[in-house]
Amino acid sequence: MDMDRPAALVTGASASIGAAFARELATRGHDLVLVARRAEPLHALAAELKDRHGTATEVLAADLTDRAQATAVEERLADAGRPIDLLVNSAGALSTGLFPKLPIEDEVRQVELNAIVPMRLTHSVLSVMLDRGKGSIINVSSIAGVAPTPFSATYCGGYSFLTTFSQSVDLEVCRYGVTVTAVLPGFTAAEADPARRIQAADRVVREALAANAAGRAVCVPGLRNKRAAAFARLAPRRLVRFVMRAAQDS
Repeated sequence: MDMDRPAALVTGASASIGAAFARELATRGHDLVLVARRAEPLHALAAELKDRHGTATEVLAADLTDRAQATAVEERLADAGRPIDLLVNSAGALSTGLFPKLPIEDEVRQVELNAIVPMRLTHSVLSVMLDRGKGSIINVSSIAGVAPTPFSATYCGGYSFLTTFSQSVDLEVCRYGVTVTAVLPGFTAAEADPARRIQAADRVVREALAANAAGRAVCVPGLRNKRAAAFARLAPRRLVRFVMRAAQDS
């Protein structure tokens, strides 16, 4: 990698929002470290970005819920000799159903990937960023984390943590030249749920990068999602529960 070019590490880079981040950052002149479980799509993306933009890439195939594999990513982030300017935590998992009927190990893994992994990776990169007096972190959370949602209890709970965690860390480090932004997209064009109403991943990425560059701790892309987030934050809890229950029954 060229030390004169900014470097970004993107998790979940093999598809959906993660791949959209990688493509957009390549157009902006970033070199990239691409992380996902599957090596084949990462290498295909790396070849695409090299052909189109001359992007230098590193590929780290890793299951981030496996401690041994995740450690390699953490060590890359903590390498002061090859500093990362931007960390994008976009790896995530979704399961739905009646909570007591879902396999508990799958739910634990979901919390690990959606909440604990980005916390660990944020911790790994921050020391180098603070020493350099600059750096950016984007944690892709979800609009689902702003209100209790039946049949998505673990998903909503994990992203509620990630959103609040990101804002809290941003308050700690913003005075030192580092910005942490939680991005709360709605449903996007993702492999996990193609039939749901979608929001273009590239639009989410552009809004997220603009928010981070502006020093904002929270980004809610799209007017519909902004209204939903505002309602969930400002309305009385009983009203929010009533609305969510009514939506469940409709």
